[in-house]
Amino acid sequence: MHNKPTKPADLSAALQILFVILLFVSLSFVSCNNDSQATPKEDVKAQSKDTLASALQPANPPANFKHQTAKVNGINLHYVIGGEGAPLVLIHGFGQNWYMWNRLLPELSKHFTVIAPDLRGSGESDKPATGYDKKTMAADIHELVKQLGYDTINLAGHDIGLMVAYAYAAQFGNEVKKLALLDALIPGVEPVWTKYYTTIWHFGFFARPVAGNIVAGHEREFLTDFWPQVGYVQNAFTKEEADEFIRAFAVKGATTGNFHWFGEFPQDVKDNHEFMKKKLSMPLLAMGGEKFSAPFLATHSRLVANNVSEVKIAGAGHWIVQEQTVQVQKGLLDFFTGK
Repeated sequence: MHNKPTKPADLSAALQILFVILLFVSLSFVSCNNDSQATPKEDVKAQSKDTLASALQPANPPANFKHQTAKVNGINLHYVIGGEGAPLVLIHGFGQNWYMWNRLLPELSKHFTVIAPDLRGSGESDKPATGYDKKTMAADIHELVKQLGYDTINLAGHDIGLMVAYAYAAQFGNEVKKLALLDALIPGVEPVWTKYYTTIWHFGFFARPVAGNIVAGHEREFLTDFWPQVGYVQNAFTKEEADEFIRAFAVKGATTGNFHWFGEFPQDVKDNHEFMKKKLSMPLLAMGGEKFSAPFLATHSRLVANNVSEVKIAGAGHWIVQEQTVQVQKGLLDFFTGK
């Protein structure tokens, strides 16, 4: 027995019926799903306000520290300060703010009055249109130090903060007792500078004038993608650290401000070529992560300074303070306390 062929008209009708059934099932599913997850508009608004308020609160330093703001070099500069003894200034780098030092502050503050600013363009400090060359950013910190009444300081900088710290020591060498440069490189100091400047992708992108606008609104996605690219220890940041760094980066104007630091590298090269004509004389500690700058940082630093010692942070990439806190703390304390 043979089946009768299906007529085109019958097939069309059957497909129409099937489409209606599928559409009904889909709508019923969506409706049920929406009902099960429905939240009153008032609750949504309340949750949004609470979340937003929480996200906008800057992190707190240890109990013996306080937040302060000073008018320096034409801008408002935010910093935290605490402890007792000789001043130790700590300068953060890209993708972080003053809070990068938070793990170290309790111990360091037993030996020093610790001052940790937010750089121009970052966090709670102002974000002007200009002034992102490291010579000017160092002048910001120098004026803050003077306002606080200090004639000499100890100084440490990481990443971009390393570049600012070098510019500070080069301009105000007689006022820096000791200098620690943590895991980065100095613009214009060869051969390392050209090697990295021309091959590291983010140096080029960050320097583009449009970069800040592209990243604005996507700070969490951007930073959580970027941090592991130059780190070694996985998940080195605590949730509190990651949230604070993202919050500071998401402050209006901060993405553009942070990227201006990279856009001014050509000017930094010119300035540093002048600074290099006179080598630094104060004791200098070159502290690099094993997986990034440790292989070259001490040799690199000896091209600009006469009295260089070195600490290599084992098992660390770029984010050495978070990746190997104990090693970094010991290295800084031994150096700055003279042990």
